Amino acid sequence: MKVCGIELKSNEARIVVLEGHIESYDIVQLDTNKFKLEDSKDQKAVQQFRDQILEFFKWQDFDCVGIKERITKGRFAGGAISFKIEGLIQTSDCPVQLVHNMSMKSALKEVDFDPTLVKKYQEEALKVAIYLLKIKS
Repeated sequence: MKVCGIELKSNEARIVVLEGHIESYDIVQLDTNKFKLEDSKDQKAVQQFRDQILEFFKWQDFDCVGIKERITKGRFAGGAISFKIEGLIQTSDCPVQLVHNMSMKSALKEVDFDPTLVKKYQEEALKVAIYLLKIKS
């Protein structure tokens, strides 16, 4: 199984790709660990972001993509740009799942993993990818 975990932060989609199953998986080394939407008001920049990430999904041929869900209301709500990015990702042909933080924490309680295997900014994306392996196994 090949999965992609994504955390949306500001104008970036931070990603981790795992291949295998929950008991034994490998982190797929990529040329890039994040995709950035340079200017969310510029149509060409938005189209370029969409084309880049959809081409990446097509090239990698994922079984599933997971996005860490963000709060929509209140003090800690996600920004408008991250919701735009989420919508662009959801136009992909591969299955995209929003992963609620509490569901992820609950499912990963008994799973041992080493967050130091990825860069600090990728830790949440790693958790999403491991969660996908766990629920799809």
